[in-house]
Parts: sequence; structure tokens; C-alpha cells
Amino acid sequence: MTIKATSVISILAIWVSSIVAVAIEPDGWWILIFAFLATAAVGASAWRRLGISRLIAIAGTWLGVAFAAGATGDAAWISIFAFLTTAAVVYSTMRRDAWLLGAGITTAWLATGLAVLVHGSDAAWMCVFAFVTAGAVANSHNATIRGVAAIFWWAIAGLLILIFGAGLAWLSVFAFILTASSIGFGGFSFPRGLEWDLFDHDDDSERVKVVR
Repeated sequence: MTIKATSVISILAIWVSSIVAVAIEPDGWWILIFAFLATAAVGASAWRRLGISRLIAIAGTWLGVAFAAGATGDAAWISIFAFLTTAAVVYSTMRRDAWLLGAGITTAWLATGLAVLVHGSDAAWMCVFAFVTAGAVANSHNATIRGVAAIFWWAIAGLLILIFGAGLAWLSVFAFILTASSIGFGGFSFPRGLEWDLFDHDDDSERVKVVR
């Protein structure tokens, strides 16, 4: 079992972004706690190839954190959702070469980070919808449609927020909704390894057939 390069680079991206942010704004030092947790999420699967798609998504997410937390310590809490995004991406169904999906997640987080950088912590709550967007995008069946949708809608929302102020941060809600609405074109599934058997009952007749 060997450690894959994409996992190592992802971890480096997390820590470089976090350390730079803390160096600029020491009050946000506690983002390092969630950088550590994100590292653990990546490290737990360091033996498998994450692929360019997950690498782009993780690096873009933490670059957004660096912009926001480096601008103001009041926005350091977005690192919580950056960690959740990292975990969601690592354990998603995203194909390794679905770079458009990674770019879509990056667009959402960069829009969030730049909004905080320009307009302050009032725009930080956008990270919640950047996170749920990441979850929907990372588990999409159609990499092209969902990726393009995320890039398009979050780029428009981010640009308008940057121009007109944090008062338009609610556009991030619509960016998520419009991105997720493409689900009908691309499909969606939960990550492999989750067995939704909460209400299943053992079928004795089937068990007898198997035994026979």
C-alpha cells in the first residue's frame, strides 16, 4: 500500500492556505484545528488515488478559506464548513477525472472567500451554501452538466456580490438551488459504502434459499 501523490498535494494545499491565512491574520489561528481534521479526512484515504477532480476541489476550498480568514479573524469559522466540504469531497462518488466538478466546487468557495475579503465577515455565511453545493456537485452522475452549472451560477452570484456588496450574499442560496436543480439532467447518488438498511427486515425465506 502506497501513499498517492494527489493525497499529499491536497494536504499541502490545506496547510499552505491555512498557515498563510494565520500569518496574515493571527486571530484566525483556530482554523488550524479544522485544517488538522481535514488532513485526517484526506489521510484516511491516502492509499487511494483521489484524482485531479478532488485535488482541485480541496485546494479551491482552502484557498477560499485563506482569502476569508486572512481578511478577518471573524470569518475563521468558515473553516468548519471547509473541513466538512473536504470530507464530503473525499468520500463522494466523484470520478477522479471529473475536473469540471472540482472547478465548480472551487468556484463556490472562491466566491465566498473573495466576498469576505472585499466586504467583510457579513458575507461569511455563504460558506454554508458553498458546502451544500459541494455535496450535491461531488455526488453528481453527470460531470459536465453539474460542473458547468456550479461554475456558471456561482460565478454570476460571486461577481454581483463583489460589485454590489454583502447585502446580496443571499444570491448564494439561489446559486446552490440552481446548481442542484440540474440534478434532473445528471442524476445523483450517495457515496458507495453507505447501506440504507435502517428499516429493512431479514427475509427468512430468502435465507433458506441461499442455504440450499
